[in-house]
Amino acid sequence: MWMSTFSDMATLLMTFFILLLSMASMDKRKIKVALGSLQGSTGVLKEGSKTELTQEDILSRLSFVQNVRSVQRKITQSLKEYVKSAQMSEVVTIAETKKGVSVRILDKMLFEPGSAEVLEKAKPLLDKLAAVIEESPFNIMVEGHTDDIPISTALYPSNWELSTARAVSVVKYFISKEVSAQRLSAAGYAENHPVTPNISAASRAKNRRVEINFVSPEFAESNKQIFDEEPTGDQ
Repeated sequence: MWMSTFSDMATLLMTFFILLLSMASMDKRKIKVALGSLQGSTGVLKEGSKTELTQEDILSRLSFVQNVRSVQRKITQSLKEYVKSAQMSEVVTIAETKKGVSVRILDKMLFEPGSAEVLEKAKPLLDKLAAVIEESPFNIMVEGHTDDIPISTALYPSNWELSTARAVSVVKYFISKEVSAQRLSAAGYAENHPVTPNISAASRAKNRRVEINFVSPEFAESNKQIFDEEPTGDQ
């Protein structure tokens, strides 16, 4: 039953786009209203957003989305193969997300406990990531995360300072490998975004991590559209 419903929906969407693209003389304002209700699943518009798109804009956007997702898949596959060949699967996880590609590295691979100085054993992995970053169209967000055990040292009075310092250390390492600083950003979240509840030593070990996120231009563009949205209401 659900397959029949899904097929009908897909057919209707395809018909809609064919009609839309064939009506080259359609007023831009009408295109804006028609496209405003489309869901973000197509990758063309964010759910609930409205924008003015010409026929050429639509074709260009669809091609752009397809190209970005193709690059995203290649990056994911390349990094997974590297991690497997380097026998790092227990400490490094690669996953595709709504934002792009996420590389999750457990802290023991990168740092000594309570430290933000990058370990020598981590440098081959970071070198590989730097090379992939240079060849990709993605911007990079580096996130530092800790567990819920408080820290209080002269350098790091709390987990906020430690998680942020670790993210910044990774960013600085990439810059030392000639990755453009304009493509990099860093953030520390302390213990506030665990991947699993902090209920055991094993779970805490999973939460102490650095995540290197390849943020796709598609995601960045959709966010930009939100802030560039035309004001609504009476003028």
